[in-house]
Amino acid sequence: MERYFKIIACLAIMLVSCEANVNEDMQELDLKKQLIGLEKVHNARQLGGYRIGRKTIKDNLLLRTAKMSEMTVADSTLLSDNYKVQCIYDFRGQEESISEPDVIPGNSRYISLAISFSGGSSQGSMGSGSKEDMIKLLLENAEHPAIQNMCTNMYDIIFFEESSQEVYRKFFADLLALNPEDGALLWHCTQGKDRAGCASAMLLAALGAERDLIMADYVLSKDYYDPMASRIPVQTETQRNVINTLISANPAVFEATLDKIDQKYGSLRNYLTECIGVTPQMMETLRDKYLK
Repeated sequence: MERYFKIIACLAIMLVSCEANVNEDMQELDLKKQLIGLEKVHNARQLGGYRIGRKTIKDNLLLRTAKMSEMTVADSTLLSDNYKVQCIYDFRGQEESISEPDVIPGNSRYISLAISFSGGSSQGSMGSGSKEDMIKLLLENAEHPAIQNMCTNMYDIIFFEESSQEVYRKFFADLLALNPEDGALLWHCTQGKDRAGCASAMLLAALGAERDLIMADYVLSKDYYDPMASRIPVQTETQRNVINTLISANPAVFEATLDKIDQKYGSLRNYLTECIGVTPQMMETLRDKYLK
């Protein structure tokens, strides 16, 4: 009988432990808490404070934003003095970065890691004009196959095209060489939600985050852009879907690509190892650098 109770006790402990592990990444993320206080840079936030297992991402070191071409002097000062940004990674295509060059804060090192979408009209070309021009183009061409392809397959393109994978290989190689004690690093694209968002998802996976946390971080872009998207007048459901996907963020589309990654590779971490060359040892190095 005593042995029976010991077995029950052990099972109870195991169940509690398993429940704790399952729920460790089930955290509510608050957009306001993650924003880093920039005036003229959209979707500017950090990964600091996210819980991963029994550890937490260090504050003020991993920053993700939209384009930095309209940054104010105050924004630049904040990034250079408070965050001590040592490196900026720009995932925009060449057309975007040339037409709207980044304002570089302080002595930050600027690295172009251009990802351009293939297949006709690209988000790169749409993003190179004014916001009003981009919205007008989207609404007028909402039914166009190229726009519909972007809405459905945008993250497939980012994750599965060899040219994109090569960009993320360079991104991770540079991260591994940086010393967090020298300051923060910042990555961005046009809106800070797609190409930069995929970089964030990969980095979170490398740091040990599970899918729930990766999705929660993605959804913060939707929380940020939904108020803007909801004010855009549309005439059809197709137009609304295009706006909600390309101006705001569409979790269903992102999650569909994560499903494909899981089906093909087993997990996003396995994808990182097989496609981006981020080994388990490299992941451990990143965790030592950015988790506490």
